[in-house]
Amino acid sequence: MKQFLLSVLAILSFATINAQNCSDLFISGYVEGYGTNRAIELYNPTANAIDVSGYSVGRFSNGATSLTGIQLPSAMIQPYGNYVIVIEKLDSLGTGLETPVWNGYQAWDTCRDALNGMPIIDDAGEVVFCVQYDANGLPLYGTVYNDFLDLQGRADVFLCPDYNVNNAMYFNGDDAVALITGTTVANDGSNILDVVGVIGEDPGDAWATPAGLWITRDRTLIRNSNIENGSGAVVSALGDTLAYGDWTSYPKNTFDVIDGQHDCACNLINTQPISTVDFSVYPNPTNGAFTIEAAKRINRVEIYNMVGQMIYNNASFTAEKANIVIDNSNKGIHIVKIYFDNESIAIQKLLID
Repeated sequence: MKQFLLSVLAILSFATINAQNCSDLFISGYVEGYGTNRAIELYNPTANAIDVSGYSVGRFSNGATSLTGIQLPSAMIQPYGNYVIVIEKLDSLGTGLETPVWNGYQAWDTCRDALNGMPIIDDAGEVVFCVQYDANGLPLYGTVYNDFLDLQGRADVFLCPDYNVNNAMYFNGDDAVALITGTTVANDGSNILDVVGVIGEDPGDAWATPAGLWITRDRTLIRNSNIENGSGAVVSALGDTLAYGDWTSYPKNTFDVIDGQHDCACNLINTQPISTVDFSVYPNPTNGAFTIEAAKRINRVEIYNMVGQMIYNNASFTAEKANIVIDNSNKGIHIVKIYFDNESIAIQKLLID
């Protein structure tokens, strides 16, 4: 899917178009990590469920004004919910450009300088960690699951397995990433809902802050809670720049800020309780057997598929740990809803493969 934005004059016609607050999907999260760790999180700021098949995501590569995009498959984003799109690199034997998306079982350690052995610090002052690979470039896996290393388990959909067929999700720090309605960009650009980056501008390595810190390369971005709609078209020819102040930036390969409930002013009317209970769900992905561990006693667990059908409901738990087995014929993304003693609720996406 490629559509050329016709001319600066045509572009100018949508310069004054502004999305109404809390009215349509926008990009709430962005991951540009190691290898093929790439993800886009969409957020539904409305009070109605939205079918994502009416939308496409993609990239304007290296300053291009034509979009390489992919239409999303049919799935509903519930009101004030999100939808995580991850590049489909799942083969554990993949190397190079086929290196698999991390699944939480990677062997890892603190990155150290080869000369002095000291921990490597990124430009935000954070210690950088490295996953381990063998001499042939194959990932090394352990037996311990680490949620912070798991991007695969946060996905609602995996797209673009073959670069040569569709490379919409293979964005780097110098590609403008976009969300549009439909499958092609309108001549006047009016269906461009959101852009991370600037269309028609090649920033070099990445778009950066005035201080020179990278925004779109080796970073995870989360939209700030006061942002209630997408940017619309952000176009170099108009002198537009990336509104880096709309985002909170995290170090490379930070995945645990993706998924869950996006914090947005639009959902102030959403009265569903938000749990402050620490918990984990593992392994994720799973073949149907998994464990929930929490800091408080688990009262009930419900599991729903992505069309809202309950496939599991058990209120017989009496401890802070629950071992659950469900029919692995229910493959795909599911929602695990956990109730605790004080009736607070925690929600976690679960992939059954």
